[in-house]
Amino acid sequence: MSWFKRIKEGITTTEKKETPEGLWHKCPSCKHIVPSKDHMQKNYVCEQCGYHDRIGSEQYFEILFDNNEFTEINPNLSSDDPLNFVDTKKYTDRIVESQKKSGLTDAIRTAAGTIDGEGLVITCMDFTFIGGSMGSVVVKKLHVPSIIAYNINYLCS
Repeated sequence: MSWFKRIKEGITTTEKKETPEGLWHKCPSCKHIVPSKDHMQKNYVCEQCGYHDRIGSEQYFEILFDNNEFTEINPNLSSDDPLNFVDTKKYTDRIVESQKKSGLTDAIRTAAGTIDGEGLVITCMDFTFIGGSMGSVVVKKLHVPSIIAYNINYLCS
């Protein structure tokens, strides 16, 4: 016995339309569903339970800097492999694979801009690049004198 019994002949149903991917956000904690655009406007925090989603460096920069205006410092720095490290695969292969997958050149990004009109440099680790692995680029970008020098030049320009 079926749950649905057709009473009239000749009735046809239309194909179900697919919902575009990424239109809705479902909180992993409380399962509250909101439009993705609304979730983004709430800075990726669930309005129901306060759960904070993991976000990347790009989203942090968009949230923190005034009018989403910032200049990335040394965006093309990429790790090398002076130790010729190999575990299950070569480290250089792992770097190339992660660059393609994440769209980043390394696990850290540094940007200069303003917050409430005050000049600031922010350095942000990005977990999407080999789990935020600390390589030589992380050390270079965290080198305090170069960040201060860049900040002074940025503020004076």
